[in-house]
Amino acid sequence: MLWLLCLTAIFLIGLILYWQLIIAEGAYLGAPLVALLYDWTAERYNAIKEYDPEAESATLGQPLARRLSRQPHATVLDVATGTGRLPLSLLHQPRYQGQIIGLDRASKMLAVAKRDLEAQFPGRVSFIQADAMALPFADDSLPVVTCLEALEFLPNPEQGLAELVRVLKPASAANPAGGWLVTTNRIGWEAKLMPGKTWTRAQLEAVLQRFPLRFVDIQVWETIYDLIWVRKAR
Repeated sequence: MLWLLCLTAIFLIGLILYWQLIIAEGAYLGAPLVALLYDWTAERYNAIKEYDPEAESATLGQPLARRLSRQPHATVLDVATGTGRLPLSLLHQPRYQGQIIGLDRASKMLAVAKRDLEAQFPGRVSFIQADAMALPFADDSLPVVTCLEALEFLPNPEQGLAELVRVLKPASAANPAGGWLVTTNRIGWEAKLMPGKTWTRAQLEAVLQRFPLRFVDIQVWETIYDLIWVRKAR
């Protein structure tokens, strides 16, 4: 019986480790470990995710560029930029002429982004290493804030969302509609195994209502995420 108990214990420990490190990608183990896990895969990350540049352009770069048609020189802050997925897609859009700041905690992910983007788009993109839970920007200071596939990895997703909203510019006389916030909420099967890190559609809508936001659109994106487009009210 003892050997059976030992095997059961080993199996359960392995299952917990698989959940924590593979499925949840360290989300419950703290931001430093999440950054470390991403740094370990930085050079292989884009291949692992099998990004399709054309799909990225159609579902991300082009829609964002269209929404910025009246402010094509707007600065974009991309939080949890990783290997520069959003900057790459947006900077390839001719109608967008602004600059992008990519922010991430994982230094090796940022190194890959710098290598791949700075030479292609000199003077258009810069990168900083910082904590998404304490963005180094003033309140109401940025016209566009994006954060993709990252809220579930923050210590507190709702507080992380609040930080994104904090730095976003509100509606004004010059920009009556307010700044754009683009973020995501995980909805794939893994989301059910990440309690406290993801929301149902109804929960998400309730969370958004707690902030000074104008609901624009929530749409399924890449099958496992909701892509959320909102603007900040006065």
